[in-house]
Formats: sequence, C-alpha cells, structure tokens
Amino acid sequence: MKNIKSERGQALIIFALAAIALFGIVGLAIDGSAKFSDRRHAQNAADTAALAAALAKVNTSMDPTKSNTPPECPPSSGLPSDVCAALIAAGKNQAGENGYDNNLVQNTVEVFSPPISGYYTGDNNYVQVIITSHVNTTFSRVVGIEQTHNVVEAVALTKEGGPLFDGAALISVDPSPNCSGGNGNGGGSVDVSGNSTVTLHGGGIFVNSSASCGYSQTSCSVSLVIDPPGGIMSAGSNIYMKDNNTNTDCNPGVPTDTTHEQYVVPDEIYMPDEPIECSQTASAFPLGGQDWQITPGYYLDFPQNGIINNNRNIYMAPGVYCVDGPLDWHGGTFDLLDGTSGVTIYIKSGHDFKFNTNSPIMLNASNSGDYEGFLIILDGTHTSIEDCSITGGDYLDMEGTIYAPYCDITINGNSTSNADFNAQVIGWDLKVNGNNIINFYYDPNSAPQIKRRIGLMK
Repeated sequence: MKNIKSERGQALIIFALAAIALFGIVGLAIDGSAKFSDRRHAQNAADTAALAAALAKVNTSMDPTKSNTPPECPPSSGLPSDVCAALIAAGKNQAGENGYDNNLVQNTVEVFSPPISGYYTGDNNYVQVIITSHVNTTFSRVVGIEQTHNVVEAVALTKEGGPLFDGAALISVDPSPNCSGGNGNGGGSVDVSGNSTVTLHGGGIFVNSSASCGYSQTSCSVSLVIDPPGGIMSAGSNIYMKDNNTNTDCNPGVPTDTTHEQYVVPDEIYMPDEPIECSQTASAFPLGGQDWQITPGYYLDFPQNGIINNNRNIYMAPGVYCVDGPLDWHGGTFDLLDGTSGVTIYIKSGHDFKFNTNSPIMLNASNSGDYEGFLIILDGTHTSIEDCSITGGDYLDMEGTIYAPYCDITINGNSTSNADFNAQVIGWDLKVNGNNIINFYYDPNSAPQIKRRIGLMK
C-alpha cells in the first residue's frame, strides 16, 4: 500500500494568513472610524476653545488694570501679559471641558495670539487654537499600528468695540487700489483733485492700503487742511503729496501715520444686519397742502412712487427706511426732504446712490437703536463694487455716517459756494473733486459705536 502524506493543518495556515488580512480590514474600518470621530470631536473642541479665548482677550483688553505687554502670546521669553494669560487659560479650559485636557500623552492644546500659521499669521486681531490628539487602536495593532493622530486648528477674530475706523472722517476700505493713473493721477484709495481747499474738522483720513497711490492728489493746486490731532493714517508708506510737475511737497503740514494695521477684507469689515423694516410695509400720509409724511419700512423706490413725481415736501418719521433700489436724487426730485427726526436709509445689495439736487435735503442719523449714528448704509460685498456720488453741498445738510464700504464714492464740490458735509464717509475708494472750499465736519462721539466682536474664521 502506497504511503500518502497527510495534508492536515494546511487550512489552519491559510486561515491564519486570512485572519491577518481580515483583522487589517476590520481595523481599518473600526479604528479608522474612531480616528474620524475623534477628529470631528477635536475640531468642535478647537472651535469652542478659540471662541472662548477670543472672548477672554476682548474682555481682558477692555480692563484698564490689565496689561497687554508683551502683545505676543505666548511670549518668546519672559512672563505672559495679563491678556495673554487670560486667553490661554480660557482656551485650554474650554478644550478641557470637551475632553482635551492637554495631558501631553493623549492630547496637546496650544493657544496663540497672533496665530503662528495660516492666512492670519502675525495678525494680533486673531487667536488660534491647535489641538493634537492621539487615538489608541484596537484591531490595527495586529498590523503594527498602535496609534493614529489628528491635528486640528481653529482661528477666531477678536475686535474691541468703539467708533468705526478709530474715528477717521474719510475712509477708503480698498486694500489694493490699482494705481491705474500713477501717483496723483487717479486709481488710488483716496484721490483729491481740482483747485479746491479740502478741510477736515474733527477727524482725518484712513487709507486701508500700502500701495504707493493710497492717498494722492493731482497737484499742489489742491490745499488739504486737517484740524489737529487728525491726519492721514494708512497701512503702509502710501501717502503721495507732491506736485507732479515740480515734485515739491504740497501739504507738508499735514501729519501722517503709516503704521496702522490693515483691515482684512471682508473678514474685518463690519456690515450691519439687514433691518426688520425690510419686511414691513411703508406708508405715506398727507399732512395738508403739498406736505406728506412717510414712515419706515420697505421701499422699491424712495420716497414712495407718485410722491416723488409731484415734487412735494416729504417729511420722514424717525426710524429705518429699507430701499430695494438705487437712490437717484437729482434736479427737483422733491421740493424738500426732511429727515431731521433721526433716520437711517438702508440700501439693499446691488444698488447705489447718486445725489445731485437743487432742493433742500436735511437728514440726521438715527439717534437710538442698533443703527444709531448710521445715516446711509449700502449693503454689498467686495466682489461687486458699486459707483456712488455726492454732488454739490449747498442743498445737502446731512449729519451721520455714510457707510458704503463696497462702493466707489465721488464727492464733487460746488464751484460757486462752499460745500459742507457733516458726515463720516466710508467707501471702497474715494475721490474728492472741486474748485472751491469743501468742508467736512465730523464728530466722532456721534458716530456709530460698534460692539466688541468675536467670530470663527472659515
């Protein structure tokens, strides 16, 4: 009888090899799910920790007894400032409440202000939280993987309250003007031209740009006068005040400051919320004769269609007027527009305003509520810049903030009389033209006061 070798045990070898592959697949599914679950949890923890740190920074910075020196957090050497210690503690405590306790074995939590990486690196207006977590595996150990790792981060904005743009009177938001005409020839953030005298009372000029044409003027035929302590403030060496022909200094007496931090567009540009009046019906009531009163609410044109065409005297009740169309006031649009009761005109995105009238316009900004200090608000985005203009001045009596950060605004002075603007003007780029005196009167104390702000950056 022929001997036959036994094949018993071969199945066990095949099963053992298959088991390794099976455990690897199971480990990938189970331990991979655990890794992704931890990543989501860690990201939520980083988000809440960044917000907590931002809030602590804002609150502590507003306390005059607390120090923000050194501003670097954590400092490269020495002890942290009071503000730094508070924001780090708040961030780590919040992360700990979400299970990331900075025990260095399972996770680390780092808090920085300014951020040390990413788009906002070095910007003191932001805080950054980085969480690194280590997740022990179960089945993947069979194939030699004992831990997986996650690194997540969150960045939050911190902004203290106060007047818009530190109380400047004329503000250009544009961070990168095209300088199409070169220094003094247009295309800049703030261009002043003509043969006028431009005088600013109560506030200076802020230029959110480091371009060479940030502030520029055509020649020394323009006289710029700014009451102290105001001047030209900018985010870089971009102040051009020389005559193009003679290369001489035009306004050497105007103080300049090129050390201001640049506002990040659109993240740091405050845009008021759409008012509830945009969903409310407006009304008009006859007061007798040619006089009419209109009420806050929603308008497709402004004032009510039919009243404009009859050139009547329009009196505005106090409140917010939501306009879903352009404001085009010209010639005899009306005999009189009286909004001295305290009003805000909110123009919805996609529209503009143009004022060139020979009838009296008297507007005072709202004096209470969320829109206090705002006279005109033009909603919009940095991806679509509108064109706005204000011509004349002898018929315009406007007090408050004209807030149109995403509109190029041209202010044309009257050639036969002084033009006075009792307003703060905020636009994308500004152009001031005139052949006479243009006076800007601005009281920072009556300007909109924005609340402190924190928010996650995406």
